[in-house]
Amino acid sequence: MSLGGRGDLTARIYRQIRDAVLDGRLRAGERLPSTREPAGRLGVSRDPAGHAGLREAIARHAGVARSVRAGADDVIVTQGAQQALDLVGRVMVGPGDLVAVEEPGYPPARLLFRSLGARVTGVPVDDEGIDVAAIPDAARLVYVTPSHQFPLGVPMSPARRTALLAWAERRDAVVVEDDYDSEFRFGARSLEPLQSLDRAGRVVYVGSFSKTLLPALRLGFLVAPASLRAALHAAKRLTDWHGDLLTQAALARFMEEGLLARHVRRATRE
Repeated sequence: MSLGGRGDLTARIYRQIRDAVLDGRLRAGERLPSTREPAGRLGVSRDPAGHAGLREAIARHAGVARSVRAGADDVIVTQGAQQALDLVGRVMVGPGDLVAVEEPGYPPARLLFRSLGARVTGVPVDDEGIDVAAIPDAARLVYVTPSHQFPLGVPMSPARRTALLAWAERRDAVVVEDDYDSEFRFGARSLEPLQSLDRAGRVVYVGSFSKTLLPALRLGFLVAPASLRAALHAAKRLTDWHGDLLTQAALARFMEEGLLARHVRRATRE
């Protein structure tokens, strides 16, 4: 697949400007049209959610590899998983709000939510995952690593998954599911993610290419329920506008040509 293929939205915008130059509608020295006008005509977002081709590739990959239910419009490309958590925190957490995290758990997540003014409380983890009964009722957001708990490694049991989703719906809270190393397993295939079980739009699914490819890429993504999508887009636009689109386009092509799937299979054997 060519990066400037006929169906690529960036290429379509390019062709419109090129055609305007060639047929004389856009003359030397004239201002280029604003991005809003061609974006509206083509139905293209001005690229804060990320490169359209990469979002499509991520939706397909996550659906096949992890049974995540998502289309391209549900995906927001981020600069690593940490930015994904930051965006969710900016949208969901206000000063003094309570955020529940696993104890023991991933320290950078705890520090990030605290930096946004949240009160962060640890919830014990046992051999079934987070103890849902111990989550404070006042928690606005719960951060979990259900597929492969960090750092203990236990998967969250089906009963706990059901209980956590029921708790979130009952308390009008959001669950952030960090599936940080979903492609690599030392034993049997992992359980399907919380996101695939969620019917109430309570789960934000976070993934990263740091483990599968390399941390220096600084590319991750989140899959957001429809109710949060507009707010997350706005937060992304305010923080970094659109990220590195050239790297995103290259990764989209890498995935579309099947090279990521091939790499994961080879790395898993190793």
